[in-house]
Amino acid sequence: MHNPTTDIEQMIQELNAFQLPGPLMESFDAYREDTLRTTTKEFTSSQLNWYLDLLNRFRGPDDRKDSLLEVFDPEMYTVNHPAWDAPPGTRIQMPALTSEVARLADRNSEFADLAREEIREFYALAESFTNEEVLGLARIAQAALVDQKTAFHGRHDAIRYVALNASALLEDLWAADDSLWLRAPARQIEFEDMLAKRQINLRRSEATQPVFEEKDFTCYAEDEIRAFAFDIRKLLLTGRARHLAICPRCQRRLEHWTGLVERFDQATPLHDGKADA
Repeated sequence: MHNPTTDIEQMIQELNAFQLPGPLMESFDAYREDTLRTTTKEFTSSQLNWYLDLLNRFRGPDDRKDSLLEVFDPEMYTVNHPAWDAPPGTRIQMPALTSEVARLADRNSEFADLAREEIREFYALAESFTNEEVLGLARIAQAALVDQKTAFHGRHDAIRYVALNASALLEDLWAADDSLWLRAPARQIEFEDMLAKRQINLRRSEATQPVFEEKDFTCYAEDEIRAFAFDIRKLLLTGRARHLAICPRCQRRLEHWTGLVERFDQATPLHDGKADA
């Protein structure tokens, strides 16, 4: 009889032996998702939907987001960040949060004018939310942004924090001119080793013989399979590694793409140890 646990152990062994550079940014993103998931456990799904609706009304119809994780995204405009190519790790440098940049901006600047207007707008929209609810939303924002330092001392602090870090107008200003963010001190963030955590969780879950969740039976998308072929460690960061052990179809798809990648690497001429473009 086929034993899925054996497949998973073999997969982990191959993972440990795999030496391609991995994505530090994806490790950070996996930690961000875990942190937000832990924080939102105290809220009902209805509360989380109310929060998302509030934020989308604040952002406007042209800048709606599908999740709280997307609203509070510290990775915006980091397409050239070295962490996208760096090996997995537990420390990353990220741009300053907009709420911190606001403390450094000239009071007569375009940034300051927009910031004051956005805070007033969010105050009005959040009028029907209690102080406890507003502070709860601020904690959610803090978790998604992996903000390990900010403390909230009341409704005003929470509204200011949420408004500045969820503002679509300030995001547009950042996209047009990020000089203020570049001048602000960058954040130095330390977080858990997500690859090790995923391996431990995978072994632990198999040892206790859990009931498979619905997501474990969902096949990987084609772009996910391609990503796994280039770096198998990405599989663990998805939190859906168990599916591979029970799905021959995805196993064959991954084997196919891994073979293509290996043949490409063998056929690519190298120059000073790197692929010659």
